[in-house]
Amino acid sequence: MLLRNQFRTSGSFSFTPDISGDALASFMQGYVRTFTQGFGEFKDNVLDTYGLYIGDDYHVSQRLTINLGLRYDPLFPWKEKKYRTEQFTPADYYAGVRSQVYVNAPSGLLFPGDPGVPQWGANPSLNNFAPRVGFAYNVSGDGRTSIRGGAGVFYDALFPGSLNNRFVDVSPFSPQFSVTTPPGSFSNPYLGFTAPYPAPFPPPKNATFIAPVLVMTYDTSNGHKLFAPTVYNWNLSFERQLSAGWLLRLAYVGSRSTHLTESMELNPAVYRPGSTASTDARRLFQPYSNIVQGTQDINGTYHSGQVTLQKRMSHGFTILANYTWSKSLDDAPPGQGITGIAEGNASAIPWYLPGRHNNDYGPSEFDHQHRGVVSYVWDLPKLNGANAFVRYAIGGWQWSGIFTAQTGGPLTVRAGRDQSLTGLGSDLASFSGTANPYGGNACANLAPCVNFLNPAAFALGPVGGFGNLERAAFVFRRW
Repeated sequence: MLLRNQFRTSGSFSFTPDISGDALASFMQGYVRTFTQGFGEFKDNVLDTYGLYIGDDYHVSQRLTINLGLRYDPLFPWKEKKYRTEQFTPADYYAGVRSQVYVNAPSGLLFPGDPGVPQWGANPSLNNFAPRVGFAYNVSGDGRTSIRGGAGVFYDALFPGSLNNRFVDVSPFSPQFSVTTPPGSFSNPYLGFTAPYPAPFPPPKNATFIAPVLVMTYDTSNGHKLFAPTVYNWNLSFERQLSAGWLLRLAYVGSRSTHLTESMELNPAVYRPGSTASTDARRLFQPYSNIVQGTQDINGTYHSGQVTLQKRMSHGFTILANYTWSKSLDDAPPGQGITGIAEGNASAIPWYLPGRHNNDYGPSEFDHQHRGVVSYVWDLPKLNGANAFVRYAIGGWQWSGIFTAQTGGPLTVRAGRDQSLTGLGSDLASFSGTANPYGGNACANLAPCVNFLNPAAFALGPVGGFGNLERAAFVFRRW
């Protein structure tokens, strides 16, 4: 996979209401929250992936069949042919370990070729054996009633290519300048800094690292070995043929997910009462800005009851109706992506504080408790007895459609600003406890606005502290 583009060469700004009270007002007045500029993105990735599967069906009797299987799915990191990956650990930082590959890199930042750093940034996960079992039982013996079930382990054996994108576009491979609350304005974000452009390629051994330094790193807690995202899935269904062509299915489907990817911010800022220092000046590790670690530590569960009614195609008509009651829970930070490593959307609670995952635990962002779907296909008359023009113009058409209805999803109420002064983005809001959070009069008489939440029930958390609401604290179950 070859990648050549002008990623972030034009610069990227963000504006928040921290200073002015409104993000648009901050933009108009030139109050910049973050500024990032890059030197393009250049990647030469290769991935070797293998899989092995064996399975067998065992007919215990004419009415019972058992399916057995075993899959082997080793997980390999992408191989960046020019070794453009890096590694940061707090232990190396505190020990003052310096890179021998790029000698000007700050303490704690190492590269392939330095002792202990894997050639491709991480080592493969090779013990991924995934058993499967299933069965089908003909209850009545006449083929009209059956019970089916199964369970299995499933590994994500192929990381998306975007996972390595942020490794190749950081210093020194493609210098990135990233600063939070820069001292300069919108028109002069480099005030007090030196732009690192243009930069030589390939980077020399004495390449310059302009502070604050942006870093991407794999998690090294598993001995530099990748954790393979894993899903444990199980299901049980009852099927009954009601009449010719009509089928009723009742099913339970559940799953448990582990080792999903989180972009964890290792370098939050530390709140200092009365300090006027910038966010980057208060970060744990100096002279770094964001240090984003790809960590496989997100877990989730899913349980559902499903009812399906199906009419198979007959007399030119088929219909499929399904109702699902479900509950999905996970501890992914709000807005967190799970397919790549990138700064932003980190947990509102710093990684070193207890209870971080508890605060992020709640209904999944895609969770909808009730969902109904009806789809149909109707073959309209072919008009075989009509003349050729009528037969070809309006005959033989097909009418189909899909109707979906579902209840609302979860909502995370944010403070809209960095009240904790950690540089982790918008904190969660606080619940005052003195007013009903639902309803209120936020809409006044402005139709079709709906008063879902009462603004009077929410407040900002304390400066230097965190809001008391959890992620996805409010869920709308209305159809």
